[in-house]
Amino acid sequence: MPLPKPGENVKVTLMSGETIEGILEWIDGNGGWVKGAQKNRWVPLEAFQPGQQSDDSKDDE
Repeated sequence: MPLPKPGENVKVTLMSGETIEGILEWIDGNGGWVKGAQKNRWVPLEAFQPGQQSDDSKDDE
């Protein structure tokens, strides 16, 4: 799955279980800044990539 581009709407789940949804403002080699309706948050790059356990479910969508 390619990384999202700035300006795209993203929904990511952090390792803590917290879900962040909003517009990706910028992204670099370490992560990106998501500007959401509820909160703004820096998100690590790994959060934009599907985890091992969700790979199969993504194929069905």
